[in-house]
Amino acid sequence: MKRIGWFTTARGLGSMNLFRTVLNRIDQGDINGEIAFMFINREVKGNDNRRLMVQMAKDRGIPVIILPSDGFRQDLKEKDMALWRDAYGKEMRAMIADHPMDFGVLAGYMLILDPQTCRENVLINLHPALPDTYKGTWEEVVQKVVENRDDRYGATVHVCTPDLDRGDTIAYDSFDIKALRARSVNDDELRKLVRAEGVRREAPLLMKVVELLAKGDIVIRDGHTYDRSGRSLKEPQCLAEEVDRSLS
Repeated sequence: MKRIGWFTTARGLGSMNLFRTVLNRIDQGDINGEIAFMFINREVKGNDNRRLMVQMAKDRGIPVIILPSDGFRQDLKEKDMALWRDAYGKEMRAMIADHPMDFGVLAGYMLILDPQTCRENVLINLHPALPDTYKGTWEEVVQKVVENRDDRYGATVHVCTPDLDRGDTIAYDSFDIKALRARSVNDDELRKLVRAEGVRREAPLLMKVVELLAKGDIVIRDGHTYDRSGRSLKEPQCLAEEVDRSLS
């Protein structure tokens, strides 16, 4: 059984959906693993999604580790962001050290990881865009998709490496948004529809990748992906058909 670290900013419904889904998949036996801890880089404050996610974890005895990044070493952040990121990563690693993980999942985690954390751990990230397209938050990505009148949208799961966004793409989902455009009366409505469909589909995408890692069907080593026999995976898997089946 694999021990999985769960990293999230726990900002909204997308993060909540991912966490609830992974717990359900573990309960159903689809994922041969357990959540070793939940790490959150924001205070709970008045965020109801964050509060509920923390309570869900605590109800299951999952350690919740919180290190607010917005208030961490402001003096250093103003002087040198790279040094600040290293300092934050060092503190984070010290806090999670008592909860070993086989791999970590960044699911709605809105902070760039420091290089050393990526070197010391196997980590995967869910990015709300198709491979080799847009960077940024989901809001920024969806805005670009709508502005550029793209025909397709989706999400990508990739390996986190010290070189930002240079790790292997493990798998992705892609779906047609032309029908959503036809239903929309304006771009604002289209953005909402695209985001809603993306949220609906990103959970089964991420769960399938977590399942494959937990089984050992995919192995991550030095930022690259291999099958269980050690053969390099040359191309990322498109899991759109599997996502469709899981939602049907």
